[in-house]
Amino acid sequence: MKHNYSIGEFSKKTNVSIRTLHYYDELNILKPSFVSEKGRRFYSDNDLIELQKIITLKFLGFTLEEIKTLLRSNKWNLQDSLSYQKKEMMKKQQQIEKIITTLDRALHLIDQNKEVDPAIFTSLINSIQMEEEHKEWLKTILDENRVNQLFKISDEKQKEIERTFFNLSVKLKKLVGMDPSCDEVQAVVEEYIKLAEDVANTSIHSLMEELPDQIDDDPWLFPSPFTVEEEEWIAKAFEIYLKNSGVEIHGD
Repeated sequence: MKHNYSIGEFSKKTNVSIRTLHYYDELNILKPSFVSEKGRRFYSDNDLIELQKIITLKFLGFTLEEIKTLLRSNKWNLQDSLSYQKKEMMKKQQQIEKIITTLDRALHLIDQNKEVDPAIFTSLINSIQMEEEHKEWLKTILDENRVNQLFKISDEKQKEIERTFFNLSVKLKKLVGMDPSCDEVQAVVEEYIKLAEDVANTSIHSLMEELPDQIDDDPWLFPSPFTVEEEEWIAKAFEIYLKNSGVEIHGD
């Protein structure tokens, strides 16, 4: 038994909104089987089949233009199209997995902090997003095996490093403007140095010897959580600490 469905009935039966059905009609992807003199749209059982094709192809990632072309063909040669769709979906899957991982690490960063400094937060999220780019950049100034060793740490260890860096950056921002040689500032700098030694698995003396005299960091790869004025003050605080620790500073 054949059925005719008003657009409302058709929408309810297929769980596709009336607005979407109107849009499909405008694009000539799915037109109603019959339009009354008063302009009311009616759909048939055949339209149900056509709509199912559209929903299936959309699920596979095809665009509406691609779907329109396929619906006009009697036979579909889908091997290349499906292979392409699979590759695109795998890219999206990797992107989603990366976003979930980043969100997980971001939640670990802020922990109980309801309010965070946006500059510090975005700087750290950037470091998570661009981990591979940072790795490649480091290979231009350090031995490749050394770089691989630096990144060969557990997820939990990485989270703890990021959280410590986040908290230290918040502390340091609050101290900006104080005498950079005062005990309070130098204590925070010392914590930074200890974190660097922990990450590099070596002393600050050895680490400074490994690094070249001049390092051209890329502000796109490494956006600073601090203003230019704050960076100048921080550089002075670190210079004081390193000199007091007997570390010879070369270059900038």
